[in-house]
Amino acid sequence: MKRETCQVRIASVQLPSACCYRSAVAVFVGWALAAFGSGAVLHAQSTASVSAVELLELEQQAFRAAAAAAQDVAVQIESFGGLERVGDELVSDGPTTGTIVGADGWIVSTLYSFRQQPASILVTLPDGRRLPARIVSRDHSRELALLKIDGVAGLPVARPSRLLERPDDLVGRWAVALGKAYDPRVASQSVGIVSATGRAYGRALQTDAKVSPINYGGPLIDLWGDVLGVLAPISPGPMVEGGDQLYDSGIGFAIPWTDILARLETLQSGTDIYPGKLGVVTTDPNEMAGPVVVEGAMPGAAAGRLGLEPGDVIVVAGGMPVRRLADLQQALGPRDAGQELPLTIWRRGQRIDLQATLTKEIPIYRRRLVGFWLRETDDGQLEISAVESGSPAEGAGLKTGDRIVGCNGVRPISAERLRRMIAVAELDQALRLAVLGPDGSQRDVSVRPIERPEALPASSGPVLDGDAGEPRVVDINLGDFPNKAYAVVPVKRVDQPLGVLIVFPEPGELEAAKTLDYWSACVRSNGWIVAVINSGNRSGWSLEEVELGMRTLGRLQKLYPIDPQRVVLGGLGIGGRVALLAAMSAPERVTGVLTIQTNLGEFAPRQMNMPMKSLDFLLVGDAAQMQASAETLRKGGYLVTIVEGSGGDTNSWQAAPIDQLQLWLAGLARY
Repeated sequence: MKRETCQVRIASVQLPSACCYRSAVAVFVGWALAAFGSGAVLHAQSTASVSAVELLELEQQAFRAAAAAAQDVAVQIESFGGLERVGDELVSDGPTTGTIVGADGWIVSTLYSFRQQPASILVTLPDGRRLPARIVSRDHSRELALLKIDGVAGLPVARPSRLLERPDDLVGRWAVALGKAYDPRVASQSVGIVSATGRAYGRALQTDAKVSPINYGGPLIDLWGDVLGVLAPISPGPMVEGGDQLYDSGIGFAIPWTDILARLETLQSGTDIYPGKLGVVTTDPNEMAGPVVVEGAMPGAAAGRLGLEPGDVIVVAGGMPVRRLADLQQALGPRDAGQELPLTIWRRGQRIDLQATLTKEIPIYRRRLVGFWLRETDDGQLEISAVESGSPAEGAGLKTGDRIVGCNGVRPISAERLRRMIAVAELDQALRLAVLGPDGSQRDVSVRPIERPEALPASSGPVLDGDAGEPRVVDINLGDFPNKAYAVVPVKRVDQPLGVLIVFPEPGELEAAKTLDYWSACVRSNGWIVAVINSGNRSGWSLEEVELGMRTLGRLQKLYPIDPQRVVLGGLGIGGRVALLAAMSAPERVTGVLTIQTNLGEFAPRQMNMPMKSLDFLLVGDAAQMQASAETLRKGGYLVTIVEGSGGDTNSWQAAPIDQLQLWLAGLARY
């Protein structure tokens, strides 16, 4: 093999003295290796002739010198006792790593190391002492824990890397990940580069050094042996599953050391740190979507107190332009609960500056209720068609025939805009309604929404205008699926929007004649369509058939005017689980879920209840057996009503009391 040489001028190489050597080699290795990588040969006035092999050895010595300079700021941490399982995952209490942040015994590690809530913690210091430690505080935003060893002084403290002062110059720099899980005296080393900054929504550096539970909590250092950050299993965001599952994948994260130092005093006081939450609801949850248009705000959250309105466009956050949702998340990421986030919005042609105080928690959302039904008149106004007895609307003096022409200064107002304003209303603030009486008189009405009660409404609301005639059965073509589907529909076309209930029965076939007989009165008088999708295989439902709920809805929307507030997916027996999956896959298109004699087991929704994406549940069956499932749904903010069923055949409509089903269905359209 041909031996190449590279002639360079080296001002000073004092080997093997690490202290004098680090700076020279740190500067030298980067550009000298770049020259070799391109195949170039440098010829210059020189005092040394260095071969490629010798140059690589210099590189290795640089890594070793950096690790030697920093390894005493890393310590081994052992935990004992505690839980054996966290959720569905078994956890162990093996050694992990920490980084010394205070000479008097302050140590930073990761929350990952203490998931089992250990009974005791021991730290092995660089001088071999093995001392007890305690957790003082936690940073839940960065997955860090601050530990304290009492009665010590003079410990070596990690120095922040000078490169952190020049973040634009960080990417591509050498980085070494240190861990002491294997040996409390000698740190394990993994070499890579800083591959990105501002990851995990602005909270972390990214490195391609191997990062795993072996070095979680340990320092990521530069070639001077100074600390860039603390290695942590932080999640990079929703497009990638949890960060603790990314180890040894070429993607690792470290919390910048300067960010830790900035919060050290707070953590030392015993105060936990939490991610700052804004609580804004956008029209498109896709983080690549833009512009960022506000759909609403979670009541009780920072966005709700700011008075953000549907249609507002967020254009600046934290001084940075916001072109898509990811930009807003990037501005939020490094901010903690209690900190301020400056916002600039665009509202109806006007630029408005706001200041949001971020919160630790966003209250669980529960649907609001004023207590009236509306219909749209021929001239486009919103007329009250019925008022619920005992509701805030009745208490405020609203009556059938009144027209809502404005709300909180917005005039004219659409049904969609009014529903959104009610959905995000604060419970301690009244809505100001502009009302036009049947006689043409105008008045302002203040009405304070309440949380929607689980009890069935006292009345079934307004009846369908006009005579829809006796219902009939029509077949529904589901394209490439073999499933037989049909719908019970009004004989005569009506201009009034109809509700639609799409049902997945038990595997097999639910006869159309029985469905027609059971639902005729509801279809004729209350303006509903009832569709049934039979399983393609008589032995059971498949996961692929879940999409048939939305496909059926799409078919019906092409043929009939459908009320978006009265779209329900339901199921009989095991079909109730299929309906639930279908509803959770498209919460923005569904308002209710009805299950009859369905055992939901330990089902838990993937997302919490949200304004304008809220689901109401009616569970029909053995009330005692359904309580556990109901409580799980309620914890997510969902409204759950339980109705005692009559038992018997799980694939029979007779298992459910039709009068109570009709009341629940009618209640979905209430404002």
